[in-house]
Amino acid sequence: MNRFFSESGLAGDRAGAVAELLPWRAPDPALRLAEERVEDLGGGAFAVTRTIENAGAAPVSFRDELRVRDCFEASRYLIPCVNYDGNGAESPAAATPIPTGLSRDGEPWLFSYERTGIPGCTLTESADVGVALFAAADTPESLVCACGLQSFDVSTFDHLLVRPVVEAPLTYTAKGEFGPRYETAITLAPGGRFTAKSFVCLCRPKWPNYAFAALAGHALRLLRPRLEPCMDETEAFDLGVRYIHSLLYLYKGKWLVCEHVVNRMAHDCSAMRISREEIAERMKWEYWTDLGTWCETFEVGWAGQNFLGARMLALRALGFAAVASAAASGGSGAQPPSIPDPALLEKAVGVFDAFVATQRPNGLLHSCYNHNFFEGALEKRPIDVCNMGWAAAEAVRMARLLRAHGIDRPEYVAFAERICGFFVEHWSDEWGFGKRWRVDGTPLERDGTIGGFLLPALLELYGETGKKRWLDAALRASDFYFARDLDRFLCTAGAIDCQCIDKETAWPFVSGSLALYRITGDRTHLERAEKAAWYFLSWMFFFDTVVGPETDFAKYGYHTTGGTAVSLEHQCIDPWGAIAVPDLVELADLTGNGDFRAFARLLWANSLQGVTRRLGDFIHDKQRPIGSQNEGFFQARYNKYRPVPDPGYFNDVLAPWPSAFRAWTVARLAAKRALPLFEP
Repeated sequence: MNRFFSESGLAGDRAGAVAELLPWRAPDPALRLAEERVEDLGGGAFAVTRTIENAGAAPVSFRDELRVRDCFEASRYLIPCVNYDGNGAESPAAATPIPTGLSRDGEPWLFSYERTGIPGCTLTESADVGVALFAAADTPESLVCACGLQSFDVSTFDHLLVRPVVEAPLTYTAKGEFGPRYETAITLAPGGRFTAKSFVCLCRPKWPNYAFAALAGHALRLLRPRLEPCMDETEAFDLGVRYIHSLLYLYKGKWLVCEHVVNRMAHDCSAMRISREEIAERMKWEYWTDLGTWCETFEVGWAGQNFLGARMLALRALGFAAVASAAASGGSGAQPPSIPDPALLEKAVGVFDAFVATQRPNGLLHSCYNHNFFEGALEKRPIDVCNMGWAAAEAVRMARLLRAHGIDRPEYVAFAERICGFFVEHWSDEWGFGKRWRVDGTPLERDGTIGGFLLPALLELYGETGKKRWLDAALRASDFYFARDLDRFLCTAGAIDCQCIDKETAWPFVSGSLALYRITGDRTHLERAEKAAWYFLSWMFFFDTVVGPETDFAKYGYHTTGGTAVSLEHQCIDPWGAIAVPDLVELADLTGNGDFRAFARLLWANSLQGVTRRLGDFIHDKQRPIGSQNEGFFQARYNKYRPVPDPGYFNDVLAPWPSAFRAWTVARLAAKRALPLFEP
């Protein structure tokens, strides 16, 4: 049988081959290989279908291992959402322990398919060629698996696909927490058969370190992910704004957007301050499980999204619902001349005014408004570049929105200029804009790609003021962060509660690079937008996991397809992908690659799940506020909020950012006349 995979098809020997299917090894003497069929699917994709039969007289329990060996010297490897070329194994100083490298204590890491955006996927690549192995998703027998990589020298890898699930040598069960290995087995009665399909794909890198771009195309066509939106864009906007409106909170005489509705023990769980035994005990008492705005926290950007949320409220107050509806139906989309809800607009503007008033002379401000009133806030409460980037960009956008309706707020643009001016003046050719600072201008943490969140702010300022200073700073930042990070297919520390490779930092480079391309016409920036988009999409799920009927996923009809994993520290899914939808639509139009639009639709459909649409929609026996949505969907054996980290469950953290992202996505698509996103 031809067991070698080459770019010209199947081959019988190693000459010109990229990878080799290794012979099957019987895990039990009673088992025999009834059939192993290898098919050339064209375009560098191959299917391997294996059938195992119990030829003995007694039941047999076993695990099957499919092994594919590289026939080239690989320079890097990837397990999407789980392992990005070792996860910084060469830099063991990370604050939070996570799985690093290919093995632990001499045993290969094996990760459940539930953790990987492409099921059971491993990818290795050189500058010229790459190879990926992953599971088919058409049957549970094929899908339920584990994967890993094994290296016998510096650059030769074996791809491992093990069925059913094994997590070894340990299970990563929560942030920085490891549990015992987890093992399951296939059991065949005498004469019973087990059949599973796998895919081997050759992935020529479009750019160095970017074999994933080819892999994503293979996965889209072979796995055929499907998920339809459960509501139209107008309803998505309305529900998002309704929830943000419900979070308006009068704090020290100022209207602000509360950071979330949660139960009383959510912060202890999130910070890993209580044990699983304590979680179980507290869950018996309604005091701990009731939902409410139990903490007075108001964050300008990131998770709290006070500025973006307030701008969405302003859009509602100015009559945007009618504008979006007109755009979706092909109408003029012109802004209405009057202000339908001046009281709401006053509150939205008040959110901006409150934060702007706290800005220090050096341009910085506390990320959370309430920190201005904490004793010792200067010493104990660092600020982060992510929040500062959001604050500056949204201030310019709000000023522009208000001006279009005859309301002048030049202080918002000045506020943004002072923020960006601080970071431009403190730029470092070694560490860019840094990560965390004190409000007195002292740097605290320098590492991370998080400085990318200033890129959209700088470009908003350039568009508003025409000052070349801001464009030059954006160009310098783009060159720096791509050369250091994104060209290596990684971003770090955008999710400010982690110190690891993550997803969130990629988005400002997608959006910012597209803006740079529109401004300069230089196709380098279009290429960079593509790169950042492919990296972002390496965190997207292409399939639905298999869950039991007792799980939240089954009870409430949640699909993992289109969700995005958070980071290496936080191996769960969120609806963060909604923010990238307009950018991917634009990329599809600019590049002619329709896959970007397909990905955009999946991300959008996923982000609409679990939104409370009416009173009476209970989750965990609790009435959630209308428009609210869970921010964490736990698809793997990883969970900080339950006594047992089983897959398929929600937490009860209802943050404003998913609502703000969905509403802004609709607004951006309406502005581009790109509604409806889903063609009939």
